[in-house]
Amino acid sequence: MLNRINEILKDRLGLHLLEYEIPEHANTVKYSLGGMTASSFSILVISGIILAQFYVPDPERANQSIHYLSDQVFLGWYLRGIHFWAAEVLTVTMALHMIRVFFTASYKNPREVNWWVGIALFFMMINLLFTGTVIKWDQEAYEALAHFLWVVKKFGILGAPLTEDFAQGVPLLSRIYMAHISLLPLITVLILGLHLYFVKYHKLSPLPEKPDGGGKQIKFTQHMAYLRRSGAGVFTLICLLALFISPPLGEKPVLGMEVTKPPWQFVWIYALENLWVPSLIVAPFLIGIGLFLVPILDRGKEIHWKNRPVAMAVLGFTVFLFGALIIWGKVTTMTHSM
Repeated sequence: MLNRINEILKDRLGLHLLEYEIPEHANTVKYSLGGMTASSFSILVISGIILAQFYVPDPERANQSIHYLSDQVFLGWYLRGIHFWAAEVLTVTMALHMIRVFFTASYKNPREVNWWVGIALFFMMINLLFTGTVIKWDQEAYEALAHFLWVVKKFGILGAPLTEDFAQGVPLLSRIYMAHISLLPLITVLILGLHLYFVKYHKLSPLPEKPDGGGKQIKFTQHMAYLRRSGAGVFTLICLLALFISPPLGEKPVLGMEVTKPPWQFVWIYALENLWVPSLIVAPFLIGIGLFLVPILDRGKEIHWKNRPVAMAVLGFTVFLFGALIIWGKVTTMTHSM
């Protein structure tokens, strides 16, 4: 009976189209980091939809509404914790996914376009993380927004739509909130769909040890089962973190003060800013250009890491540099004010 139902569903829903073959190494942790990132993003979307029912996107009430959620709504603190830790886990898995792609040279011909699509997805996630930081509207959020406004004002008329004065009568916080829950997720989902399309079109990149392919093949449905298990593991980890570690939340901000540091995802640029304030503009620009140029500068056919010493040196230096800047940003003292 169950087999008959399964056959009917396959026929009606076209599930038999998922029975195509992919390399067996798809069912490994390092080649499933993108799927884990997608799992965290799904958790963020679902928890965010629920959290939006309790949030008031007004500067006078925004912070208070989050405190109300955390202190008085049944399991509100836990729901917010899940949302927060899903973002933290997403950051880690996304970074590891990018490192894996670079390490295995999966950005090379014919996958250059999907590398660029992935970079666009990376910057969209950063925007979601930043706007998520701002809308909690505590002191950390206010200071993050002050730094952002300093940057956009340097772009003159190009940055005007992102300033407080652009839409008179509509608080900038409300516009940021709307971008966080509508525009940014919509664009992110579209880019994610394109990213997955190119993975399907170009197929999973081969193992560096077997650049010509070969090896055992499995059905994509087996990979989906593996992704479901890994997604369940990610969700369990997020739930445990939310249970034992509460996300930070301060009180309503005191305008004109600068006493906090940004979250660890952005603290590296805080360290650079202490050295040279225009780093707020220059550093993201250089990072974007550098990531875009990767498949253009490295066009050789070699994909094994042992035969790519320059690329490995660049990767090692980049990981070390960002790690050092994050640590330095955590311990350094502010030397100026916006």
